[in-house]
Amino acid sequence: MAGGNEELRNGVSNGMDDLEEYLHRLCSEVTLWSTKEGFFSHFVEQISAHVSEQFLEKFGKMKDDDERFRKIWEVKPIHTLKVTSFFKQKSREVSEKRRNDGNKAFQDKKYQQALIAYSQAVMRAPHHDGDTYSLALANRSAVLYHLEQYRHCLTDIDLALKADYPPSLTYKVLDRRGQCLLKLRQYRAAFEAFKEAAQALSAADLNEKKLTVWEKDLAKKIDMCHGKEDENEEKSTSQSPSANLFCGPSRVLPNASSVVTLQESKDEGRYAVVNRRVPTGQVLMAERPYASVLMENKSGFHCTHCYLRLVAPVPCEWCCGVAFCSPKCRDLAVSSYHRWECRFLDLMIGSGVSLNVSLALRVAAQHDLLFFQKLQDRLSQPAVLPSTTSPHRPEDYLSFYHMAGLEEHRSGRDFFHRALIAAFLLKILQRAHYFGKWDDEGPPDKPLTEDEALLGRLLLRHLQVSQFNAHELHSPLVPLAPCNPHSQISGMTFMSGENNYVATKSVFLGLAVYPTVAFCNHSCFPAVARFFDGDKMVIVNLRPLSPGDAVAENYGPIFTHMPRQERQRKLLSRYWFRCRCEACEQDWPMYEMMPERRMLRCQTCGTALPVRTGNKSHVKCTQCGSSTNAVDACKALDKAQKVFDSAREHMDEGRREEAIRDFNRYVDTVSGLVVPPHKELHLAMQSLRHLVACRGTIVTAPAKK
Repeated sequence: MAGGNEELRNGVSNGMDDLEEYLHRLCSEVTLWSTKEGFFSHFVEQISAHVSEQFLEKFGKMKDDDERFRKIWEVKPIHTLKVTSFFKQKSREVSEKRRNDGNKAFQDKKYQQALIAYSQAVMRAPHHDGDTYSLALANRSAVLYHLEQYRHCLTDIDLALKADYPPSLTYKVLDRRGQCLLKLRQYRAAFEAFKEAAQALSAADLNEKKLTVWEKDLAKKIDMCHGKEDENEEKSTSQSPSANLFCGPSRVLPNASSVVTLQESKDEGRYAVVNRRVPTGQVLMAERPYASVLMENKSGFHCTHCYLRLVAPVPCEWCCGVAFCSPKCRDLAVSSYHRWECRFLDLMIGSGVSLNVSLALRVAAQHDLLFFQKLQDRLSQPAVLPSTTSPHRPEDYLSFYHMAGLEEHRSGRDFFHRALIAAFLLKILQRAHYFGKWDDEGPPDKPLTEDEALLGRLLLRHLQVSQFNAHELHSPLVPLAPCNPHSQISGMTFMSGENNYVATKSVFLGLAVYPTVAFCNHSCFPAVARFFDGDKMVIVNLRPLSPGDAVAENYGPIFTHMPRQERQRKLLSRYWFRCRCEACEQDWPMYEMMPERRMLRCQTCGTALPVRTGNKSHVKCTQCGSSTNAVDACKALDKAQKVFDSAREHMDEGRREEAIRDFNRYVDTVSGLVVPPHKELHLAMQSLRHLVACRGTIVTAPAKK
């Protein structure tokens, strides 16, 4: 994050310390818990009544997080908070009711309605109480076959058979497996499925007539498979172009382009810059998160592990609070974080703690205790600027641990609140048997073991880091009502159908930590945009960059939409710094207030040229004294205008990549000729931002009429 020591302008300097303290406190509480929902805010009020201002002052001056966490554990009232498993459990009765609802919808050929009901039956079915679970899966496989979701159908059949599907019915799902494989032109596997179905008829409860019909039908299908060659499996195609890093990956930052390097300063910390000229539209970073967490209200629609949109959700064995897109994602989650979180999901939701808190827990829960025990000696090692001899390791826990937490700016009250949350999270891990068997009958305030103290201080650290380094994870763009994409600079665009762009919104799915992307500081005139390929974040530059230029993204306030004073206040409140980007330093006008005139750029030093007067073709720069041919520059701008018009036409007609190509050309050309702010340049960059975002994984929704 970029930051400075200058005062905010426009009369905000008086009482700045008080303003900062107020904004910091406001931000701190918002990133920890809700004041309107859940019990945790009330718990904090009760605990706060037992501590004095002197205690908080001393608490803030403690030397490290270990001392703070051990001290908070000694505050007896915090142990009045009862932490116990609390989650939505399975129900045979509910599952059977939803399966019956699905059966009725299926018989009426209302397949989407049947799919929803069957999925609810699958999610609520106990895995170890009869055949409810396997029957729900088998029934859902039938509707998935009718919806031509053959791979999901095959998954459900496999899960049903592994869940002890009744032998008397097994021939049906094996036959359905064979039919799916035929549709996928996998003839050898289909042959085996039909052969197994024929063998399973021996256990079927069929009369002689029906048995004969089935035997003949399966024999015919087996013959159909003979002599046919399997078709090659179609490779999954992404809706986005290949996210190849520009000029290949860096040896220092493996998830960044080789043109990206790091610099470090007192005010800005460690931040990314480019070491050579980069034309518009290049992929500068592509990274999967170190840790991420899905919003609770999206868990029924997106995979808890990879965030893909769900078609046929795969449940957890024990709880009903999460869903996965596949058994693979389920197994990955259960083998790491979900085994510790599973039985406490509703407790976390009911507490009202923020998504930042859930992310702090997830960072710990995705590793076992042995991992942190082995890591302990490395925690004291100072953070160093990555280099060729010591490259950045984004998959390493220390890449998260050493991110900015701004602990030097935190008050005693802030540390106290975060320590309370850390104690709550540690109690969850204790009762999840993270440290071994937990005695529910024992005293809740028993002394900390060294392992518990270690995790406690790490959780406290996570809560500081996540506040400033968590990125919002967005879903694909969801189409809304049709509109003219050029009617306003903020209108997002999305290709729906063959030649139709519609207004869209970006759906917030959760939070994630991207260790390499975290090196991008903020600018109100951002240099890059991002899109998501699943949970991978891809960073693309929106304007040409010169050596030494920062790879700056935007943390929310952008100068075209928001006046400087409001941007500064938002950044001070949320991120604890005052922005010193060129848009702030020069107080650029918002989009609606930008003048129509163009300020030509000196072709030698890059500064703004004086306005051309008379019939002179050249204009002398007041900074470096060199002359620039203004007539040639204006001709080049007129030529670029045709490229801009072409880009708009492509955009209106749904040709996304062609529009991106022309907008890239336009931005490259105009950026070299005109000094910002320039209305059409920013419109082109904003259009690029939306078009690039549409490269990500896309979920379509019907447009409103």
